[in-house]
Amino acid sequence: MAACRRCGGKAEVRVDYARMDLCGRCFTEFYERKVRETVRKYGMFGDGDRVAVGVSGGKDSAALLFALRRIFPDLSITALHINVGIPGYSEECEREARRLAEMTGTELIVYDTARELGIATPDFAGTAYAGRICSPCGTVKRYLLNRVAWERGFTKVATGHNLDDVLEVIFSAYVQGDVTQLVRLRPFSPSTHPKLVAKVKPLWWVTEGENLAYAELNGLPFRRGICPFSRESRSRRRKGILDLIEARMRGFKHTFVSSHLKRLLPALERSVGLPPFVECSSCGMP
Repeated sequence: MAACRRCGGKAEVRVDYARMDLCGRCFTEFYERKVRETVRKYGMFGDGDRVAVGVSGGKDSAALLFALRRIFPDLSITALHINVGIPGYSEECEREARRLAEMTGTELIVYDTARELGIATPDFAGTAYAGRICSPCGTVKRYLLNRVAWERGFTKVATGHNLDDVLEVIFSAYVQGDVTQLVRLRPFSPSTHPKLVAKVKPLWWVTEGENLAYAELNGLPFRRGICPFSRESRSRRRKGILDLIEARMRGFKHTFVSSHLKRLLPALERSVGLPPFVECSSCGMP
């Protein structure tokens, strides 16, 4: 059995890209230091901030909320969960979100799309989006996270997007030539519209595997199942491809995202600029 690189104890987690084995305590310290440094490097939080943390019921947002509560105990944090009405799955997600909020002593706001809007994700099955339901579902969740946060006076929305998520979006945007997505994607997206709440991604440099290890080591409640609509999604297949590259080229994911931030994003900003949001003609939200 491998020994922890930091303390010499029994290793429990392998951080493959760093060629490092760590015990549970040292890994937790390593993880939380990464989150703390990311928050400070990009100036994500400031005095007087009221932060809405999007909690989906999954491991990533569970790790995010727990870590933020530990690292920044004086930060005003509220958990925000969007129930999108997927039979069986959404009930489990909300249940785990409630358990997490109780465990961390965090106020929880639950927005149920079926109850509030009369629509649910399965309703898209009978539309042109039938073969790619993840797209409208994601759009609805992003819209509602922003709208609820704006209506309740929050100054920041924090989401559990990890390094694997970020890389998949960048990869997809390059393939599709989506320059707008490439320019907008960043660890801290300040508000550029009166009704747009600033967005932060404190787990930008944390991998999906690290989130799972952190959640399990700390006994966090989170759903284990996969959304029935995402099993064969394109994003999942793209992540599989990127995992294969990482397996052959250790550190590829970090290098790719770092190169995008340091070299390509500044060039895109100079040549394209940050495109303005278009307001909805019905509600005025961006």
